[in-house]
Amino acid sequence: MILNETNVYKNITSDERREYLSVLQQESTIAFIPTFVYLGLLAIVGIPGNSLVIIVYLTKMTMKPLSIFIISMAVIDLITCLLILPGILYFLLHMWDFNDPLTCQFFLALIALLVMSSALMLVSIAIIRYMKMCHPFKKQVTLRQTKLICYINVFMAIVVSIPHGILQGKRSRQTQNPNIVGYYCKIDDSYVETIWPTLNSAFLFILFFVTSFTVTFCYVRIGCVIRGHGKNVHQRNYVSATKQHKDVKVTDFGGRTHKKSCLKFGIENESESVVEPVTISDLIDINTETKSNDYINANVENYNVEKSISTDSPGRDDFSDNIALDEFIIKQRFETVTPSYVNQIPALEKQRKHLNRTHFMMLTVTLVFFLGFLPFLGLNVLLAVSPETVTSLKGWSLAMYQLFLESYLVNCAANPIIYSLMDQKFKDICIQMFKIKL
Repeated sequence: MILNETNVYKNITSDERREYLSVLQQESTIAFIPTFVYLGLLAIVGIPGNSLVIIVYLTKMTMKPLSIFIISMAVIDLITCLLILPGILYFLLHMWDFNDPLTCQFFLALIALLVMSSALMLVSIAIIRYMKMCHPFKKQVTLRQTKLICYINVFMAIVVSIPHGILQGKRSRQTQNPNIVGYYCKIDDSYVETIWPTLNSAFLFILFFVTSFTVTFCYVRIGCVIRGHGKNVHQRNYVSATKQHKDVKVTDFGGRTHKKSCLKFGIENESESVVEPVTISDLIDINTETKSNDYINANVENYNVEKSISTDSPGRDDFSDNIALDEFIIKQRFETVTPSYVNQIPALEKQRKHLNRTHFMMLTVTLVFFLGFLPFLGLNVLLAVSPETVTSLKGWSLAMYQLFLESYLVNCAANPIIYSLMDQKFKDICIQMFKIKL
């Protein structure tokens, strides 16, 4: 029911109404002090932190698909810190006397745009990492395609945020004085009694759970692959090489066997004439301490392991490290194994550890985002199911409600901290940048 302001205020002057709402606003402002502190901390950490992430990854790091996503998310978080945090502060200080529906529409649409963009970026990262780890022989994204994905994510977020913004406006709020009604920024009174707010909420919930399921599936599969590969590294598989040019079966990290015959080389078991599958651990764990007929003695021509695992070339990143040896299998002929190759094994293991840390870093970023979003979703359910309960909150209950309602913003400040703790190269560059020369 839309209230008629003429009837409501017929016995109340505008000054009396303003004074009454001012008292209610002061009570709410006191309750919002924890939220103000929380928003201030986010701004203090998020603005310099995300600025530093953008500068370092844009100017000091090798440009990779992952770097593009990190820069994109840092830009989104920086905009959030610069625009959204002060905007929330403004609306909290006008919880009873708000009277600018267009500003409310634009502001809440912008929040939806930024949050949805971050979520889609995290989903894209999860899918790309899944393809790199679990399907390394399939076509992978390039730098140009990564930039296109970022643009598409932003466009999709804009499409989703427009209907959400249209529904917002000036929402009436009852007070203890039946003749005085306050207004705040929320779903406009003209849409409250319609089906559109329910459809909008249902769509956002479905979108949240679809993205959550996608990210969870990808990282669980990646975790299984990493765990399985870790076990294989400690198992020594002895194979024999022949100079016959036959097909080779290569087993990737996902356990799938691929038949490679483009360069026609074969690795066969001495006791049998069948072709044996070759895993990455087979290549790492070749025993070269003895040169008897029971073991392999191969010669790798013009092969530099460190070059194979380098990420400096365009379109390659630390996603590609796990398939460096696969490329070696496809492109090189095995005749003998020399100790010089075995000496490079520690470098390969170091590279794999770096890759695992990168996976864990991005998983942490994703968990912080989605776990921070859960309280916001739960409180919005409470608002939809029992709006009277929310409007009756006072004191500490109101303080905790508003504080957890802004929990979805935590990633704005958390992401730079995560990068500084888990990305050793980023940490080293930052230390070098701020190092004081005595």
